Amino acid sequence: MLFLKSKILNHKSLFIISLLFLSIGERIMFDLGPNIELVTISMLLAAAYLGEKESLWIVLITMILSDLILGNTNIFLFTWSGFLIPALYTSIYLNKSKQSSIKLTGRSTLFGLGTGVFFFLWTNLGVWLLDTWGMYSNDLKGLMQSYINALPFLKIQVLSNLVIVPLGFTLVECLKYLIKIISKSKNICHPELDSGSI
Repeated sequence: MLFLKSKILNHKSLFIISLLFLSIGERIMFDLGPNIELVTISMLLAAAYLGEKESLWIVLITMILSDLILGNTNIFLFTWSGFLIPALYTSIYLNKSKQSSIKLTGRSTLFGLGTGVFFFLWTNLGVWLLDTWGMYSNDLKGLMQSYINALPFLKIQVLSNLVIVPLGFTLVECLKYLIKIISKSKNICHPELDSGSI
């Protein structure tokens, strides 16, 4: 039994490390382009397969470590919360019950789109509120101009989430299936592993 718990812990730890590597790595080492990011997919995968706490920690660690290297301004209040707030609500809906792979991938893709739109609305509100450059007037017209100027970034983020999220969930589901097959074949060859005596 201890052996099985150790294996599960190792899979979970490896999964968390992989998600952190992807989300931090994309931000600081292998940038995929403006507003193409892997924080959303890491957050959604953690929410679906690990839970709310892990999802929040992955987002927070990603943002802290990458911003320590990249630097940031007061806008971090909006960029960090732009991922942390969705991490809260996605965990509630993605980790609640057993879902088919197709349903989970579809739901996650919708949450990926929702996260992109929320991030766009929230961070551009922040750009307008914290406007130290005087780019936007302090009225509704200035806020709308902030949103209009950022529309190209929204388009890229939404399109990338439409590709990255289903791809990420499909890969994880395939890996889960492979691990299940390998585990079954090991149990057939070594039935003592399944008996709980270890």
